[in-house]
Amino acid sequence: MDPFTIRRYRPGDEEAVLALFNKVVTEDDADFAGRSMATWRHRYIDNPLGYQVLVAEDEAGNVIGNYSAWALRCSVRGEKRLCAQAVDTVVDRAWRGSLRKSSVFVTIGRRYLKEFCDTDADVHNEYAYGLPNNQAFGAGTRILGYKPVHCPMPKQVIEFDEAWVDGLDGRAGSVSVTDGDWSELPELEALFLATLDEVPLGLWRDATYLGWRYRDWPDVDYRVALARRGGQLVGAVVYSLGWFGHPIVPLVDWIGPGGDEEAVAALLAHVGRITLAEGGRRLETWVTPNMPQLGTLRRCGFSEEESPFNLCIMVYSRDFDLDWSKAHWFFTMGDSDIY
Repeated sequence: MDPFTIRRYRPGDEEAVLALFNKVVTEDDADFAGRSMATWRHRYIDNPLGYQVLVAEDEAGNVIGNYSAWALRCSVRGEKRLCAQAVDTVVDRAWRGSLRKSSVFVTIGRRYLKEFCDTDADVHNEYAYGLPNNQAFGAGTRILGYKPVHCPMPKQVIEFDEAWVDGLDGRAGSVSVTDGDWSELPELEALFLATLDEVPLGLWRDATYLGWRYRDWPDVDYRVALARRGGQLVGAVVYSLGWFGHPIVPLVDWIGPGGDEEAVAALLAHVGRITLAEGGRRLETWVTPNMPQLGTLRRCGFSEEESPFNLCIMVYSRDFDLDWSKAHWFFTMGDSDIY
């Protein structure tokens, strides 16, 4: 195999990086319409914390691979720190063919971990995570150190009708729900901070993050339902109508006390009513076993199914390990780039 080099992204690389991504994904999925430059820039360049992007070049300077991650703030026992989600890793087909230790995929992955995750790196992620496809999962677990956490990732689902919505209305007590216009970001941040003890490990959902990840996202029309009791915000759920043409409504993020059954019931009734009006009847969400939302959802009629996704983590912190991560990780659909 001809030699190649790995380096950090430089302004101007985006055209070649995006062209390679669209080429590779289209080869693997003929239905893929391609990612726009506006979408790519929002995901990386416009990320409030900056970007963690590496490119692989051949001798002629052609981009033949890239490793791109979102830099994110996280909660570690209530302390704000840095983590990352590995999102896009692609290698030109002509440079694949092997997953040996000197391959482009393995080399660029190891370089990313050295530059952004080692405890002595200038940028240090407490942990990195992702949901790799089957090929990347195999190589990543064998060579790069991906540690399976939920493989496959369980999802909580319900097929429902009007009677289910009416039943939830009767359990909502004095809680009322409306759709927000995203002007409530400071209030959502305050609610997240008030229930930070429920996120011993997970993303830091402040106003800046919520604005970037949901309000300003270029590809999906995210909505936020707000639950109030006596005028005070007591819960919120972020959702969208449909997912890649599937007639489901994903509940992609939860903010507020997961054990407040009145608030959760009111939020579910609100989104359920909108779902039925749009011709749907299925809700799906991800909540990890330690999240209080799990028990509440089960009492509201949700059941568990397997998803096709594998959630993995690589821990680089001095303060926690893999076992603690598995037991305490607060993880939702919106923490991935899938929904």
